[in-house]
Amino acid sequence: MTREKLSPYIKFVVSLGEFAPSVAVGTVIPFYFLFFMINVAHIDPGLAGTVLLVARLWDAINDPLVGNLSDKTRSVWGRRRPYMLLGAVPTGILFTLLWIVPPWGDLDRTLYYLIVYILFDTAFTVVTAPYSALTPELTLDADERTSLITWRMAVSIITGLAAALGMEAVLNLMPSLQVGFAVVGVVIGVVGIFPYLWIVAVVRERPEFQQEDGVSLLEGLRVVLTNRPFWLALATDALAWISVSLVAETFAFFLVCWGGMLAEDSPMMMGVILASAAAFLPLVIWLSNRLEKKWAYVICTATWMVVHVALWFVPRFTMIPIYVVAVIAGLGVSSAHVLPGAMSIDVLESVELESGRRQEGIFAGVSAFFRKLGFSVVGFAVGWVLKLTGYVADTADQTAGALTGLRVMITWVPLVLLCLAIWAAVAFPITRAVHARMVAELEARRATSSN
Repeated sequence: MTREKLSPYIKFVVSLGEFAPSVAVGTVIPFYFLFFMINVAHIDPGLAGTVLLVARLWDAINDPLVGNLSDKTRSVWGRRRPYMLLGAVPTGILFTLLWIVPPWGDLDRTLYYLIVYILFDTAFTVVTAPYSALTPELTLDADERTSLITWRMAVSIITGLAAALGMEAVLNLMPSLQVGFAVVGVVIGVVGIFPYLWIVAVVRERPEFQQEDGVSLLEGLRVVLTNRPFWLALATDALAWISVSLVAETFAFFLVCWGGMLAEDSPMMMGVILASAAAFLPLVIWLSNRLEKKWAYVICTATWMVVHVALWFVPRFTMIPIYVVAVIAGLGVSSAHVLPGAMSIDVLESVELESGRRQEGIFAGVSAFFRKLGFSVVGFAVGWVLKLTGYVADTADQTAGALTGLRVMITWVPLVLLCLAIWAAVAFPITRAVHARMVAELEARRATSSN
């Protein structure tokens, strides 16, 4: 089997596409959008959680649709790049609008955030579903794919760290949180446009994959959803990221209400976690090269679980232990960025062996559907837990019920989810040797077909 090497330049350009998923959707929205709606825009916590539920449900549904559409697209630009070109500018504009507080009544503001979030998620999916499908197409070599994923996740972690530090500076410099969040929205929205334009300009897609006929959405769903390795890879990935999402949605509340930190200083803690994740990235890669990816993931996730247990025992208004826990959490966060994705894309060859077709778009779309379905439930649940336990907006003085609810959501619930993720990883059947055999068999099939 011929190793398909990608140049460092191509890896760098492709990895820049992680800026918007990391900064906008992976960092700023999960850490601060619910907090922003409740404490800055003064939306009822239950309604704010409902906004996240409805918008993210639509976001989950549209991923398979866009993924399947890109699978069937045939153009001189390829199957994926036309969508990135189409959606880049609207994505930036709509992200900016998310952080504006319109001078309207409560219900009108709630509808505003719901509509803008739905439009933003639609544009974002038009860009990122084809972007995700592009990665496994660029090389069929398992180790080179891991290398490309590592480049992407390095950019994801570093830009997320920069966003955390930049947000703290902006929020402290601006006259109010409302103005600060508006400035953050403009900067991230504008900067997030350019990486996709660069990818469209320099990356070329594999012409042989365009020669295949596309399949219907239902047939694509059937092929992917009947593949056992897909479900195990999906569970490994989705459960880890749902845990991250749950912590992200509650962390700002936890820092302010339990730790006693000022809201404008809370991005610093997010920065500590991401800085630690960046520092641990070489260890994660070393483990994945030394061991099978799934065993590296199990080791890293086990340390992450200890972090959640430790958070339960942190005394109130004591920040130093939280900083220590945040540093240790970096190993688990780093592994969540790299290893589930590296495991998941190896499933594509299993799908092709069973169906005879490449299914990158529908695979990426279905994977995103289940992950985002989990995200939507998380946002809804956090909002309503805050409401039902008596959370009071814009103050650190909370009821015992609200404090207990926050602590449970940031400790024991993620612990259970990560236990399930480890179980799925252990059961994942595609090792490095198994994947090499699948690629060799597919290459033999293509050679026979071309002859």
